Amino acid sequence: MESLQLAPLPQLLSVDASVAEDVRLVTDGIAYASIILQQRAKQAQTDYVLAQLATAAQSTNSASLSPQTMAQVIDTLEKQPDMLPPEMLDTEHIRMYAKNCWNVFEKLVDLADKEEANRIIQGAIAQPMSIVEHNALAQLLIDRIGIVLPDTWFRYLNAVEASCRSQQPGSAQVHNVRLASKVFNHALDANSALAESMSIELCSFCLSYTQVKDATDLYRRVLNANRQNR
Repeated sequence: MESLQLAPLPQLLSVDASVAEDVRLVTDGIAYASIILQQRAKQAQTDYVLAQLATAAQSTNSASLSPQTMAQVIDTLEKQPDMLPPEMLDTEHIRMYAKNCWNVFEKLVDLADKEEANRIIQGAIAQPMSIVEHNALAQLLIDRIGIVLPDTWFRYLNAVEASCRSQQPGSAQVHNVRLASKVFNHALDANSALAESMSIELCSFCLSYTQVKDATDLYRRVLNANRQNR
């Protein structure tokens, strides 16, 4: 009777190799779980920001965002600049962001390219503007003078004229005229060609308020610039 030939027993893994494999599996599992948690946290933050901006787009007194919430929204926008769907950047939404969360509105301007930034700015130019709205818009235009396109300057001037016409002669009207004159002096410093392209509109505006020194000074500057260009 033939004896039974047994195959050689497989070599057992060493204890060290087994432990190393277990450690690798645990490490990979932790890394994967961390990625999943980060993705979920990112999505949760995105959902939160979209919900807050949806609230800010409502035309109610309670729609304004708190400074803390605006800071969270801005931080998320900086990390995910393309997170907003197109419908949340239409003119009506932009106008409400400017009204209810100005700092977020400024961040949207800063994150956009030049053409889009001007579209966003134009969307926030109301006719007429309150003094508070004009103050904020004027500072934004001065701070970003290098990106402002001619169409935006024309729209701004039209809004200033509408605001002044809606006011009785007095301190509020004078404030708007002086502020607009300051803004356009900055604009002419940055782009002297505006003196020619906006000559008629600027001169007409200034001549409507000759009692305000800032307007008459701007008028003379525009005339002198055009004389020098002839």
